Amino acid sequence: MAIRKAVSTLALAGLLAGGALLTAPAAQASGYTYIGMYPSAAACESAGQAYVTSGQAVTYFCDTAPNTARLSVLFY
Repeated sequence: MAIRKAVSTLALAGLLAGGALLTAPAAQASGYTYIGMYPSAAACESAGQAYVTSGQAVTYFCDTAPNTARLSVLFY
């Protein structure tokens, strides 16, 4: 029973963190375009850097939480 409660608690925490990132307006307010959610800050940074390196974006921003990260980019 303790394992089930721990899993439920972790799942709820993940949902709340993901919801907070989806509603956080930090990058959106400054002209960035939301791209997607990533499972970690490292994955978000890698994807953002790929947009910049390929010349598709000027810069990028990752809103991070413990188990998710939201990528937004600033297009030319």
